[in-house]
Amino acid sequence: MKKIIYISAILLICSITGNTQSDDSGNALLVPSLNGHTFLTSSNLRSSFISTNLQADIGFGLTSKLAIPGIIIGDFEILGFEGSILFVDLNVSYQQRVTSWLAFYATFKMASRLGTDMSTILADGVNTLTGGDIGWLVRIHHSEKFNLSGSININNISGGFINVTDYFKEIINDVPYPSVIKKIPALSLGMGLRGAYAFNPTYGLQFQAGVAYGESLERGNTTAYFSGGIMGDINFRPKHKVPVGLALGYTHSTAPEIIMNNGGAANLFTGKIGYTGSDEFELGLQFTYYNVEIQSVESKPYVTKLHLSLKFYFN
Repeated sequence: MKKIIYISAILLICSITGNTQSDDSGNALLVPSLNGHTFLTSSNLRSSFISTNLQADIGFGLTSKLAIPGIIIGDFEILGFEGSILFVDLNVSYQQRVTSWLAFYATFKMASRLGTDMSTILADGVNTLTGGDIGWLVRIHHSEKFNLSGSININNISGGFINVTDYFKEIINDVPYPSVIKKIPALSLGMGLRGAYAFNPTYGLQFQAGVAYGESLERGNTTAYFSGGIMGDINFRPKHKVPVGLALGYTHSTAPEIIMNNGGAANLFTGKIGYTGSDEFELGLQFTYYNVEIQSVESKPYVTKLHLSLKFYFN
């Protein structure tokens, strides 16, 4: 039923969008800018600008070597391993400008976590999240140097968890109906603020804060999610005629596509280099370093991840 409601909402909003397209949409600039400055896009911070664009991000991350404890039965420990865990995620987002102050967007998300060899797969399992969100972006304030927008969205994800270790624990603890595979859907409603400020054509700053509330990745429970971050960037194109941009940022998030379980938070430190020589697209490589809570590991390991992103702008 929830999937039917979700699909129906997408069709309804798309229909409204098509019928309310403003005559001034063709006058929008392809690459949004403030004070002569164009901003780099981050996979962790969404843009505050009302524009039509298509963005794709793919990321690969890896932990360092981890000691994964096993199950203690009497004086013996079984299923205890050492190894690394691989993180993979994919995001495809489309945003449609409706008027000069309103845009509609839809995003498809996929994230997975699994061991790099059979031992860590057995110990930590195979964890996947798929789904997406739909929402509206509304301009609150716009001036020569500052842009502020608000957003509201519906997020629907489905978690798939395959874990042999948890299955044995359930059997040992006499849990009714133990299962190796668990599928858990989660629907939530979110809202937030996004902003951008350009000091001059070279230096810019972006920020974002958002909250969401709804179903968690534990059946029958609800929870609140929070995400907030800031990123500063330098564009060498206006002053030095070099089509390169650099960015540094920080994000604090409890979003399930990053945490990959219910509960906990991650602190993400990012750096990015991007190509800024085009007025129609942006290409960049992002490095992210963050901590994440993994239930099969006693300590809180750090993940190093590379993201390749490509963003096209349209009239």
